[in-house]
Amino acid sequence: MRLSLVTKFSYGVGHVFNDFCASMWFTYMLIYFNKVVLFSSQLSGSVVLVGQIADGLATPFVGLMSDRGEGCRYGRRKTWHLFGTIIIMCTYPFIFSPAVGLQDSETWAKMLYYCIFIVFFQFAWASVQISHLSLVPDLTPDEHERTALLAIRNSFTVIANMTVYVLLWTVLQVESNGIDQDQPITPSDSGKFQIVTYTTAVIGTIMSILFHVGVKEGRQESLLPGDDSLNVLPETGNTTMSLFCKIRLYQVSIEFALILES
Repeated sequence: MRLSLVTKFSYGVGHVFNDFCASMWFTYMLIYFNKVVLFSSQLSGSVVLVGQIADGLATPFVGLMSDRGEGCRYGRRKTWHLFGTIIIMCTYPFIFSPAVGLQDSETWAKMLYYCIFIVFFQFAWASVQISHLSLVPDLTPDEHERTALLAIRNSFTVIANMTVYVLLWTVLQVESNGIDQDQPITPSDSGKFQIVTYTTAVIGTIMSILFHVGVKEGRQESLLPGDDSLNVLPETGNTTMSLFCKIRLYQVSIEFALILES
């Protein structure tokens, strides 16, 4: 069965909010905390490390839970996607904003403040990423259609990254009136980062709504063990730890890491 253009487009924009967040996180996070929040380089790196550890723990958890979850009328993948999107909406803006009520507090208090939001944000980000990607085989069994969905998804990822760059570049240049293009970033630029954050949050939310309206997942039963070539879930009667004995898990992890590095 061929998917309609509406379904393909709606699926493609379903990860845009995550892509906005990822672009801000990996490209401008260290700059923001070091130049705007005035954390030291070591402390700024530690904040990012906390987020990556949280993401590393959340990703396999979400994958297991979304696979094992019983199907529902709305769809187990879309349920996780919706849950993650709501949490991102509630945490993402706070990461790139001054610590509320802690402007004159000690550095450790500010770090704790940001780390709390970052941990919840990373769990939500993983929920959206895993549910969105794992939705592909649920939508169609056709390999060509799956390839098309992934191609559209990656295209919007590129567009999202370019959008963040253009937005931030524009805000920084316009606000500085073009007087000094080499003007360093300072704590006074906090509002400029907030403009980009809120803009991407609004656009990302709209894209997520289009995804949930345009993609119909349908009811799916929880995955059952059987075909080891298609899943890495532990067999019935085994403990969850047996998941880590599956060679395919490490093959997929290595391939994913290589893709990120490229």
